[in-house]
Amino acid sequence: MQATSLQAGRSATFGFLARFLKDTLLLLRQNLKEVAAFIIICSIASLVLTSVLTSVTISILMMISGTPYIVPANLAQTMLKPPALWVLAIEQVLAALIALFQIAGLLHAFSMSQIGLGTNMSSMFSAGLRVCRKTLHPKNWPIVPFILVLLPLSNVMPLASTPYKLIVPGFVSQTIEYTPLYRNLNSFVYLAILLIVLMFIFAINIYTLRDDGFVQSCRMSVRLMKHRYLRTVLALSVLIVLLHITINTVAPAISVNVSELMAFLGTDNGIITRSSNVGIATVALRQLLEGLLVPVFNNAGLTALFYRYIDESELLSSLSPSTFETHGLSHRTRTVAICLVTATAIGASVYLVHDNAYLAAPVDRPIVCAHRGDNVNAPENTMPAFGLAFSENLEWIELDVHQTSDGIIVCSHDASIGRVTGHNLLIREHTYAELSQYPMGDWMPGDYKDVTIPTLEEVLTKAHESGVNVQVELKGSAGDVDFEEHVLEVIDSCGIHDNVMVICQDANRMMRVAELDPTITKGYCMFVAQGKLEEIPYTDNVSIEESNVTPQLVKRLHEHGVKVFCWTVDRQDTVQYLVSCDVDVIGTDNPLLINDALERVDYSGGPVRFCYVIMHQVANMPR
Repeated sequence: MQATSLQAGRSATFGFLARFLKDTLLLLRQNLKEVAAFIIICSIASLVLTSVLTSVTISILMMISGTPYIVPANLAQTMLKPPALWVLAIEQVLAALIALFQIAGLLHAFSMSQIGLGTNMSSMFSAGLRVCRKTLHPKNWPIVPFILVLLPLSNVMPLASTPYKLIVPGFVSQTIEYTPLYRNLNSFVYLAILLIVLMFIFAINIYTLRDDGFVQSCRMSVRLMKHRYLRTVLALSVLIVLLHITINTVAPAISVNVSELMAFLGTDNGIITRSSNVGIATVALRQLLEGLLVPVFNNAGLTALFYRYIDESELLSSLSPSTFETHGLSHRTRTVAICLVTATAIGASVYLVHDNAYLAAPVDRPIVCAHRGDNVNAPENTMPAFGLAFSENLEWIELDVHQTSDGIIVCSHDASIGRVTGHNLLIREHTYAELSQYPMGDWMPGDYKDVTIPTLEEVLTKAHESGVNVQVELKGSAGDVDFEEHVLEVIDSCGIHDNVMVICQDANRMMRVAELDPTITKGYCMFVAQGKLEEIPYTDNVSIEESNVTPQLVKRLHEHGVKVFCWTVDRQDTVQYLVSCDVDVIGTDNPLLINDALERVDYSGGPVRFCYVIMHQVANMPR
């Protein structure tokens, strides 16, 4: 009897999934041309609008604060002024409207498909404008953090292809990963966000298809989801998996066939080059397809589930009549619209070509810097990690320094050795001899049980012998006495002054270094970097968190003789974008991986470089 019930349950589940996938495909097929045109137009428009919005917002913020740049040193001063807060709030609302416009247009098309009717672009645009107008009412502003924060943080259901994205800096993710308390808290918060998104997942459908406000839509979503959580998660998970499998199958097939066609036409340079280009093109094409197709399929899947649930709840009659309205265009209006779109497209193309003319130039291969040594294959900030980096023929390594209670400068990222040794001892409260008693690498595979905390002098001496440049990042503690002086003394005593760049995220420390030794190379390390960074008086170069890197910023800095170091890059699919931006040095935890990626990326200029930059933004690629 139990086996029969189990078999019946499985059959019911498979039947539900089969009907769900069939309904989703039917919704897509009914108005396919209109949906395809709409998503392409909206993606391009979103790119332009968000680019302009971000640029204008940053310019206004700098004007309010009276500064030519926004960096960590003036971030709080810039952002916390009341006028700045209003500007940021307006920017967030406008960014949410850009996404909602696209979502509402797609949901209108799929609702028309649900009842077997066709639609047109005019009707989709009208639906988008209607929802945007409704969102301007203050009672509906809670939808802004839902669209711009909760959905992106859940990382499972992108509903719009807008390039406006919530970016968690790499160093924040790394700090969370390294700290057990933060890691557990992050897992708890992430699960809470997933649950909230799941509870309110149909609030977007209800909000765009009914006359209710967003709060009422959330309440109705909770009612619709009652006793349906598992089937909803299962259905959407299957859709996401199948879609990604399809994209990952189609993208290589297209890339290979295009490559074979180029080989047939004699436009490639051999099998090695062809293979590399296929790999690069596959990654770019996959990301582009994901950026365009995933929002469409997600909205179609949500619509299929929504109408299945709403039918069961006998709530279909409560939908707004405007949901199923279509708007025809007269011949004159259509002609004017075509002329306006054509003129806008031509104007935008001319502007893009003129504004990005510098992308015609080819770029050089950037240098790889081993962040804390090769810390993927050896314990971070230890002699084995730096030794591996030296043996890999790298030109740069990066390390972090603190000062012990007896004034010795040692290499450690954290103020405590607890994370790497299991003994929570603050470096500034203990002598070097005391800290040297604890092994730093016995948690890692390999023979590292005798590896202890190294001094800066040890590392710089070995780097000088190996002919490797060093980025020395000043960490330290507020109570350290003569910290900067001691670091500079070690650098001078090792005879490596001209091969060191002192970096720090603390502007006051950078000013102190500039005061003590104006001739040493300095690099201000920034997790936020906007504006005229070349005007920062206490740095020679800039070290920027990778998500802040843009080709326009790099170009301006290069024009002023400022080199751009970026950190921390551990994804191969990020490398092509950074190369196209023309960065000078890429910092990574995994230098072998990034060096391998650099062997296969495209360094040519012109349309190829332009396409990689634009595609990265249009496809909403993670950086």
